[in-house]
Amino acid sequence: MPMRTVARSPRIVDGSRRVHPSGVPTAALVLLGLLALLPLLLAVVDDRSGFRLVMLSLALYAGMLVVALSLWARSLRERLVRIATTGPLRFTPPVRVRAALWLVPTIGMLPAVANLLVHTLGLPTMGGRLLEWGPYALGLVSLVGLVRELVALRTPLGLLVDGRGLHGVRGSASIEASWDEIDTVDVVGPHGPKLAISIVGQTPAIIDAHRLGSDPASVVRVLAFFRDHPDQRPSLADGMTAMQIVTGELQP
Repeated sequence: MPMRTVARSPRIVDGSRRVHPSGVPTAALVLLGLLALLPLLLAVVDDRSGFRLVMLSLALYAGMLVVALSLWARSLRERLVRIATTGPLRFTPPVRVRAALWLVPTIGMLPAVANLLVHTLGLPTMGGRLLEWGPYALGLVSLVGLVRELVALRTPLGLLVDGRGLHGVRGSASIEASWDEIDTVDVVGPHGPKLAISIVGQTPAIIDAHRLGSDPASVVRVLAFFRDHPDQRPSLADGMTAMQIVTGELQP
């Protein structure tokens, strides 16, 4: 059963720090949209069935990238905090973002399958090394991405905050630290949704806030609050209650 989440915008930060540099997600979406149209246009104007099949699969993949990037960008906004509705406090992305992380590499293997089908059946297509090997290269990269997501299932989803400390995240970053080991928590850079957690005796954990579904500036305030107030940590057993306490203490 998918983990249910709830999004709130508590005024525990002023929201002046942008989670995305101005205009960057929009520009990337436009570029990917144009890239998706190119293979689609080629599939329409060309009458070779094999070439059409490969181009349509590439157009589908590029279209999925547009959808995924849109979901990825829209999952964050200033002051937004998204947490699980049950269990300990857990910052986690919405279901649609988690689904996109699986769909992108899965659909990325379709061009390789289409290309293999074209050559197996001898369907007419266009020659050239790029068209012959490009889909296989994309399929290999996608397979690696899919395997990485499978391996990451061993890590708790999102950032789990409980009485013992911090756990989880997934993707390229993970964390397992007790409260006594947590030093500083801060946002990284003037822009860009990243969270930096300094851990005693370890390399700092740099976490993409998209993996948390929350404004990193807000997450920093929450983590710092429970780091500095051990007497409030029992409330972390219920994430909704914990956020109510933090909001009441930090909201002006």
